[in-house]
Parts: sequence; structure tokens; C-alpha cells
Amino acid sequence: MLKKILIAIFLIILAGVAVGTFMWFKPHPKPNNGIQVTSENLTREYNADEKTANIKYLNKPLEVSGIISSVTSNQDGNIVITLESGDPMAETQCTLADKNSKAVKGQNVTIVGFCKGNNMGVVLTDCFIK
Repeated sequence: MLKKILIAIFLIILAGVAVGTFMWFKPHPKPNNGIQVTSENLTREYNADEKTANIKYLNKPLEVSGIISSVTSNQDGNIVITLESGDPMAETQCTLADKNSKAVKGQNVTIVGFCKGNNMGVVLTDCFIK
């Protein structure tokens, strides 16, 4: 009897781990629409009041428009586009979901992604070029 209870508990734990792992690695859905804002205004709002800006933007899809100031890649090989913000110390950093995306410095773009807050500039993840 004890053996059956232990097997049942093990199966329940295994199912919980499987569901948790699936939810953890589940990618964000590609947003169709987001809050429309320019890179300059987004940076200005975060510099003025980060707490209020987080309430408005954090973990929400945004459509950020701006001019590309640099195109680099991160340690995972993802493309990171930096948008001009009017503040050279706090530019908007957008990590693209598609490693094959093309972007050129000086190009005016609209990028859709999820806001992750302010860390020496506003950070967007799971982005794509609209």
C-alpha cells in the first residue's frame, strides 16, 4: 500500500515539474498591437518617474518608433537594436526574437516587443521589426 502511495506522489510531482517546465519555457505570443510610443517619449517617461512608467509599460507589448543608433548581438547571438532616445546615457535596447532580422544604423523603424523596465535605458525583449 505504501509503495502505491509513493508512486502516486512521484507521478503527481513529475506532472507538476513537466507543467512548470512547459510554462517556464513557453515563448511570449507575438503581439499584434501594443502601446504606441516613440523611443524619446518612453525614455523621458522612465527618466521622469520610473515607478509610474513601470505601471504603464512593464511587461506589456509596446510599439516603439525611433532611429537605430546601433545594431549589435548579445552573448546568446540575438540581435540587439539600440534606438536613439535623446539621452545618450539611456537609449532604448531592443532584443530581437528572430536572429535573422535585418536592421541598418540610421534606419527609422517601429519595433514591437515586451517592456522589461529601465536598466541604463529602457529594455525590450522578444521584439520584431514591424
